[in-house]
Amino acid sequence: MRPIETIDPASFAPYGTVLEFTGGDDRFEVLVTEPDSPWRLAVFRSRLRSCAEMECHPASLESFEPMRGAGVLLVAAHETPSDWHAFLLDRPVCLHKGVWHSLLTLSEETVVKIAENLEVSSELRPVEPPIRLGAECL
Repeated sequence: MRPIETIDPASFAPYGTVLEFTGGDDRFEVLVTEPDSPWRLAVFRSRLRSCAEMECHPASLESFEPMRGAGVLLVAAHETPSDWHAFLLDRPVCLHKGVWHSLLTLSEETVVKIAENLEVSSELRPVEPPIRLGAECL
């Protein structure tokens, strides 16, 4: 298992946008827009501690907004799927289109809110060897 990284705007930039208020006098700040397609909101629950495949959505951005539990978001650029990174999902993020991803849990389960296009196409890719969360991550 590779080390779990901390999400910050710089380290996460190759994979997406950290959803955070950046300051200023405004009370409302638009961080991500998708003018071509309407979005849907969902709640996703993961009880997985290992990952045998990752998925990507070539035509959709996708947010992961932690609600409950401790999760690890696995991500990789579309061009280099074997060069994955593991981020502690302790703040909301929005993935770029085509980023390979999977969500594992450090707790009994992890629940996240997801926003994505209304219609989503997915690609799946096997992970060899499977990525496992070990005792050193707990």
